[in-house]
Amino acid sequence: MQPSAQQAAHHRHPDPPIYGALLARWAADGRTLPGRRDPEWSRIASSPIWPSGPLFGGPDGP
Repeated sequence: MQPSAQQAAHHRHPDPPIYGALLARWAADGRTLPGRRDPEWSRIASSPIWPSGPLFGGPDGP
């Protein structure tokens, strides 16, 4: 019988301290971290597909 995902996660060994230190360093540098949302990607992905404005020939453009 296979253990459930929750049971498997419970029995997993904690990460060595070096990984915690690395994640803390990346977070301090403003980098994207595994398992966390990337604010820059979220902003880009939620932007309009087609740019508008005077430089792009949009409603306010030439």
